[in-house]
Amino acid sequence: MNYTVSGKNIEITNGLREAVIDKLSKLERYFTPDTEVNVTLSVEKERQRIEVTIPIKGTIIRAEQVSSDMYASIDLVEAVLERQLRKYKNKIVDQKQSAMALSQVFLDEETGEEDEIKIVR
Repeated sequence: MNYTVSGKNIEITNGLREAVIDKLSKLERYFTPDTEVNVTLSVEKERQRIEVTIPIKGTIIRAEQVSSDMYASIDLVEAVLERQLRKYKNKIVDQKQSAMALSQVFLDEETGEEDEIKIVR
């Protein structure tokens, strides 16, 4: 995965960058190696915010967390992303299974000649 870590009103230290990459690397099993991950860290007054955006085919996985500690925000966003990915995976599997079931029903159905509609006055 290719990580892009940027900051607003905060200097991105090596410790923060390593913490973000370490936590989000747990999600690598869900993605291909060339997946882009955009991470934005920001500070507003006492709030430490992290925003993670992962564009994948057909959708965008996005999570945002705010807390008083940046490392706590990083932990929270990783859990949210993992939950969203499992939900997305289940959605894809359900769509494929229902599509297969639907096509199987049509394949099993005998195609007969349709009766023509006759209009009588």
